Amino acid sequence: MFFCRAFTAAILISVAHAAETTPPPVTRTILMAAAADSATDNIGSGWCGRGMLSILKNAGLGKGLAGGNGQDWESILSRAGWKPIRCSSPQRAPLGSVLVYLGDARVGKYLRGTPGGNFGHVEMVALDRSGQRLYVSDNPRVAPGGTVLDNFTGRAWIPPGRRLWGTPAVGEDIDAVLRERKRMALEYFRRNGQQVAMLTPAIAQ
Repeated sequence: MFFCRAFTAAILISVAHAAETTPPPVTRTILMAAAADSATDNIGSGWCGRGMLSILKNAGLGKGLAGGNGQDWESILSRAGWKPIRCSSPQRAPLGSVLVYLGDARVGKYLRGTPGGNFGHVEMVALDRSGQRLYVSDNPRVAPGGTVLDNFTGRAWIPPGRRLWGTPAVGEDIDAVLRERKRMALEYFRRNGQQVAMLTPAIAQ
């Protein structure tokens, strides 16, 4: 009887600990809210950095972030603990990730005379109510990149400590995903093993 109670307690402790340490995912609801914010926040077209900051703060993802031009957002995200993954194109970026595009001068091109050409662009991969993929910041757009799609940095930025709703397409960053899953599994069993070891003397008695 005592063994059964101790074993049950070990399971409950493990489940409670997992619930406390597992961060909430970037849910479908958050993705749709981001699209709605982008359409209704009264931030004018061309102010993608301002729109992005507003969306992420409203989504509970704004910790450590500051405003800046679109092309500056990789350093902004990095300082706030966001992590980049390689991404061959914006269309293959995970839902909930943030994408950055450089201004023309930073990639050695002639300025094309648009806000994006001058200052770059930043956007989040979101969803509308029908489930259509959108790219949102100053406005919700069906196509990525604003006017500077060709200046994509090749990275999708992931919120710190968050799971994403949706994953990269098959073949995209498989090695990185497998390494991360292995790390998470080893960490879980390490913690679980410590909890069982703590209960072992009591069980033996």
